[in-house]
Parts: sequence; C-alpha cells; structure tokens
Amino acid sequence: MVSEDEDADRIASRTPFLLALAGFVPFAVLTGAQFVPGATLAQTLGLTALNVYAAIILSFLGGIRWGIAVRSPSTSSEIGTFMLSVVPSLWAWAAFFAPGPWGFAMYAAGFAAMGWWDRALVARGHAPAWFGLLRVTLTWLVAPTMVLAALSQAL
Repeated sequence: MVSEDEDADRIASRTPFLLALAGFVPFAVLTGAQFVPGATLAQTLGLTALNVYAAIILSFLGGIRWGIAVRSPSTSSEIGTFMLSVVPSLWAWAAFFAPGPWGFAMYAAGFAAMGWWDRALVARGHAPAWFGLLRVTLTWLVAPTMVLAALSQAL
C-alpha cells in the first residue's frame, strides 16, 4: 500500500522528470549533429548552440543550489553553499571560452560534479528522493554527450 506522502512525491516528481528529459533533447540532438557526415555548417552551428546550452544548464544547476540554500536557515554551512553555488556558473563561463575539446571536457566534469553534489544533498535530507534520482539520471545522460562533443572536436 502506498502512503499519501509517497503518492504525492510520485505525482510531484513526474513533471520535473518530463521537463528534464525534454531539456536533455538539445544535448542529444546537438551532439548527434557532430557525427553527421558532410554536415559542416550544421556541425558548426550545432557546436555553438551546444556550447551555449551547456553553459546555461550548468549555471541553472548552481541556481538550484542557491535556491535550496535560500530556503534553509542561515548557518555557516549555508553560507558555504551560497558561495559554492556560484561555482557552476563560473566553471561554465570558463568552459564556454576554453579552446577546442577542452570546454566540453570541462562541461562533462561540471555536470558530473553537480550530479554527485545534488545526490549528496538528497542523502543529507535537504531535497526529496525523486530529485536525487532525477539528477543521477540526467548526469548519466548529459555528461557522456559532453564527452562525445569533446571527442568530435579532438578527432
């Protein structure tokens, strides 16, 4: 038998999962475009769009952490969270300007780090369990696309 809280969690998590999966589509399509033979214009535009999109989404993940810290009482650990929550934006900014494959390698590392950090947030009870599952799922989807984009630049 499912409790009302579990049922509410399941219902509440559907929309974020659907939106997150929709948000993965540009990663998949723009990375896939890098491997279409003879599509140089599509590859160049796709790579630029992927670079912009990755920077935006990595910054968004930092914003989620900022938002969680805002809801918590002000403690020294929350001050640290505020400070760390700007790192994804700064990392994304540096990755955006990094040459060749290095930027996409930086994005891969940034997305992996945020997935780990968000999973730890759930383990400490600061976010619902569905958020941890969502973040792990997206990390396993997005980080490899960044690795593939880096490889497309290196080859």
